[in-house]
Amino acid sequence: MRVWLLLLIITLGLGLMIGTLVRMDTGYVLLSWNNYTLETNIWVYIGLTLLAMIAMYALLRFSLLLLGSDWRFNEWRRQRRNQRARRQTTRGLLSLAQGQWRRAERLLTLSADDSDTPLINYLAAARAAYEQGKMEAADEWLKAASQSTKGAELAVGLTQAELLNSRGQKEQALAVLLRLRQKHPKHAYLLKLLVKTYLDLQDWVALHELLPLLRKATKIPADKIKELEENVHLQLLERAVRGHSQRPGQGVAELKRLYHDIPRQLRYSLPITRRYIELLIEQNEETLAEHELRNALKYVWHDELISLYGTLKGEDASRQLLFAEQQLQERPNDPQLLLILGRLALRLNDLDKAQEYLQTGLRIKGLPELHAEMGKVLLAEGNESRACEHFQLALR
Repeated sequence: MRVWLLLLIITLGLGLMIGTLVRMDTGYVLLSWNNYTLETNIWVYIGLTLLAMIAMYALLRFSLLLLGSDWRFNEWRRQRRNQRARRQTTRGLLSLAQGQWRRAERLLTLSADDSDTPLINYLAAARAAYEQGKMEAADEWLKAASQSTKGAELAVGLTQAELLNSRGQKEQALAVLLRLRQKHPKHAYLLKLLVKTYLDLQDWVALHELLPLLRKATKIPADKIKELEENVHLQLLERAVRGHSQRPGQGVAELKRLYHDIPRQLRYSLPITRRYIELLIEQNEETLAEHELRNALKYVWHDELISLYGTLKGEDASRQLLFAEQQLQERPNDPQLLLILGRLALRLNDLDKAQEYLQTGLRIKGLPELHAEMGKVLLAEGNESRACEHFQLALR
């Protein structure tokens, strides 16, 4: 509003000034060329000259427009295309989020060339094409994405690996990820995709090699990392046995080596220790299992492990009983430990000691297993009626 008011004042001022000058003197202009002459006053001459200049300027701009060299017009057209591309990109991304794959692919690819972010357009278009089952088109858009933006190799490669994983082409996805890892060895998301692909391929050896880097380079929660580490080590232990099924001795040696190579905080976790002992038992190595579990119980204590220890038949039952009795000093009110002590004493035919341990356990907690073992002890002593009472209590 202020601009228009200023222009009005300037125009009125100029008109007043020109009107005053015309009133003072109209002037005289004579133009002559060959036999032609033009006579007029100076104000008409100035007006005609201005009109001629305006016409020549308009003609020049029109010529540049026809030749495509008018930078102002080109800039205007470029801005118009950019605005249209932004609108189409937004609609394309909305369609992608709403699962309208065909519309999303069309809008995103149409606007890609004029978009400020062609990489995003092509990557999203590749995903839309993939969702329609158009694998060749998806590859084409990925290639266009790679060519659209310098330094887009990582983003394109990650998207390609995700699509290949989704198609079930795990080996091809792994090849892409390994190629990317050569240039980006500590990229967090790349490592996550690599872990997922290795898990799908059940490549536990490769996962084992990757584990030390995961804690440092990724933000995977510590409990998830631990769960993954346990799973990897459990699978390697299983493979050690299955891989030497024809040569059990080598399998046991490999199993033992792998177990002792596991970091201590993982080695003495419940899942790994329990499965290791179970695998030794499956290989008919109960003596070794008893020895290994006795060592492990110094670091990890769990009802399942002590219960497993009570079932093992080591080469020296007295030693097993002595070890369990030593543990009782730290856990005098542990009914599970008292149950194992009762079993071991019964195995050594020390009925009095077995009965003592079992009665103590029953006073603390009436576990069915304690009643069952007490029944066995009483049966061995010839007290059938009381043995039946405990067997009945064990079945409740």
